[in-house]
Amino acid sequence: YSKSRPQSTQLTLVVSMASLAFIIALFFQLFVSVKSWGNEIKSQMKIYVYLSDSLQTAELASTITYFKSRPYLGVMELKPELEFKSKAAIASEFLTSSQEDYKSLLGEENPFKNCLILGIKEEFKNEASFKKIVSEIQARPEVYEVTYPNTFLGSLLGKIQAVGYVGITLIVLLALFIYIQLANNIRLHIHGNRVLIKSMQLLGSTNGFIQKPYLLDALLVGFVGGFIGYILANGAFYYFSTSIPEITALFFKLQNQFQLVLVCVGFCTLFSVLASYVSITKYLKIQHTNLF
Repeated sequence: YSKSRPQSTQLTLVVSMASLAFIIALFFQLFVSVKSWGNEIKSQMKIYVYLSDSLQTAELASTITYFKSRPYLGVMELKPELEFKSKAAIASEFLTSSQEDYKSLLGEENPFKNCLILGIKEEFKNEASFKKIVSEIQARPEVYEVTYPNTFLGSLLGKIQAVGYVGITLIVLLALFIYIQLANNIRLHIHGNRVLIKSMQLLGSTNGFIQKPYLLDALLVGFVGGFIGYILANGAFYYFSTSIPEITALFFKLQNQFQLVLVCVGFCTLFSVLASYVSITKYLKIQHTNLF
């Protein structure tokens, strides 16, 4: 019984560490995926300014110059992110994509509008800034209509943020639960060996000497638990990647896997050692006769 009980406790700690590593891996991959997809989507978040048909060439050039001077206009490769599309080009693209010719319904009159596509700087890519920019643009007389991805800004970004908060809460709660487990395990172990530990202290043993086997044990528990969690997380990612092949390259890139190992194994090992060190230091200061 005396041998099986410590082994059972260690197994419980390893399972708990593996669970923590698994949760961390899931939310790490979620963060990496959201960041990657978010950057791709944000690069496509642009404002479309449709211009009035009454604009003359000189007025159009003046309008383009005005937008190029705005502080919110993005810059790519040292050039302003501003693209002009004529109504003829838009009509041609519409015909190519839909195979429908507006001339068969409306005659020769082109129903589309000349359009300016504005790329926005990163610091302005939020709902409040977009609304402010759109209000400013709509107030100009040469502007017919303004569109922007308001649905994406209002819903998806908020949901991603909410998922992030849930993930952090789960990790904190699980880490607290594991810390309590470690502390109780160490307290029971010190209590079981209180006579030996007290004798070692009386004979001049330092706290570091007494702490060493506990810290080595915690190092092993954190490393094994983190590695098991990493393996389980990769198994889950592989299962999902068979259903969604597009995410395979994202999950199993060499750089991403290296970061995942560091996050899972590194965090769990460091957490286990630090939590054990805090607990051991705390209980070594208590008189062993007063532990219970």
